[in-house]
Amino acid sequence: MATVMHLNLRVDPTQYIPQIRQVPMYDYIHLVRQPKYMIDLALLNEKVHYLNEIFQPAEFVKKNNVSLLHAHHGQLGILLLPFKEKTNLPLVTSIRGRDATLANQPVGYLENMKMLFDQGEEFYPVCQYLADRILAWGCPPEKIKVLYGGVDLDQYPYSKPVSSGSHHILSVGRLVEKKGHHLLMKAFQKIKMKFPDATLTIIGRGELQHELTSLATQLNLGGSFQLLQHLPKEQVREYMKKADVFCAASLEATNGDVEGIPNTLKEAMALGVPVLSTTHAGIPELITHQKEGILVRENDVDELVEGLEFMLTRQDLWESFTLAARRKVEQSFDLKKQLLVQANYYNDLLGGRNHGRF
Repeated sequence: MATVMHLNLRVDPTQYIPQIRQVPMYDYIHLVRQPKYMIDLALLNEKVHYLNEIFQPAEFVKKNNVSLLHAHHGQLGILLLPFKEKTNLPLVTSIRGRDATLANQPVGYLENMKMLFDQGEEFYPVCQYLADRILAWGCPPEKIKVLYGGVDLDQYPYSKPVSSGSHHILSVGRLVEKKGHHLLMKAFQKIKMKFPDATLTIIGRGELQHELTSLATQLNLGGSFQLLQHLPKEQVREYMKKADVFCAASLEATNGDVEGIPNTLKEAMALGVPVLSTTHAGIPELITHQKEGILVRENDVDELVEGLEFMLTRQDLWESFTLAARRKVEQSFDLKKQLLVQANYYNDLLGGRNHGRF
């Protein structure tokens, strides 16, 4: 069994663990740059290594039967180029969002990415939108293969939405500008006039916590709004099940930061929660307007208000939306299927030396 050496930003339960540890017919080594990026010590085992402690790369890959290098962010692909040169191993790089932008990037990032495009074997953007971004930067088209992130459908079973008369709105995501939580809160204040019993819950943590808390006070949202810190996935899933509408108000941040496709949207769709989002980045690849849910223009409070009012008023459409959404996730965003796609990408790159295609 061939081994893939994965370099990730950090080791914690949110960092694409299946795409590292569950790729069929491939063993793995999970690399992080240095010990400070080992966020969750419960995930530490003999397969976790620190890049800064590998002093003889050629010996390391021979000892561990490494056949392929996989960087899970553009910055990490750049970081692995010297390792690739010393080991002569093929290198693939996942592109996940900000790494296809110049948002808060170090000096020389674009030039280094162009060097990575030249020297790296393949690139796996998580949506076609990001594929188009790196193509515009000069990545050869034959090196680009879209690899959607998947949802474990066994953990997210579908339930038909129930029109109980409640109006519970939920959003889940880091408290950063591109998630659009501030816009959702402003839109929520406006729909409260028509739906006085409506509630909004945002789950996440991040740099904008203080600003969002202050905004809730300014908007006089009172007890109808709650901002919860990051919760375990099991608890988030329970909040999703109780929501009437899941909203992701994603937008391009002022510094240029963008999404790929939010995993939380896929999870809500898998569960059968009606979804409302924006035409931002790769989201239209997941949601077709008026089919799997509702899409509004990004960074537009008024359109967000209209979308929320529509979703809360037209509960007769929830079942058709959610059935179509579940089918979409099953077809294109099923974790098991996407891991097979990833394994086949590896097989094709390695010339079928790992037992052929699945």
